Amino acid sequence: MLKDPLVRRLISSSAFAGAFVWVAVRFFKVDTEVVWVLFGLSFIFVGILIVMGLVLAPAVGLFRRKSSLLSKLDASPDGSPELAGQEDPQTIDNP
Repeated sequence: MLKDPLVRRLISSSAFAGAFVWVAVRFFKVDTEVVWVLFGLSFIFVGILIVMGLVLAPAVGLFRRKSSLLSKLDASPDGSPELAGQEDPQTIDNP
């Protein structure tokens, strides 16, 4: 579990955030109340962003009528991407 890069990033970012708060309170005389308010407002802000994403993602899907070019690509057996539903191009070897 600790070899997973996401878990390692979570642990290291939490340690750096904790060190940042500790240095602010210990050496720069920041009130702990200010830190708690910042912590609470950060959670509220992230929650609002999550709710907005959950609401706007289906709305954007409804307004998008045309499919994207990426969804039309189909991988051919030789590994080169081709447009799905498109005829093979006429070449000298393939008349």
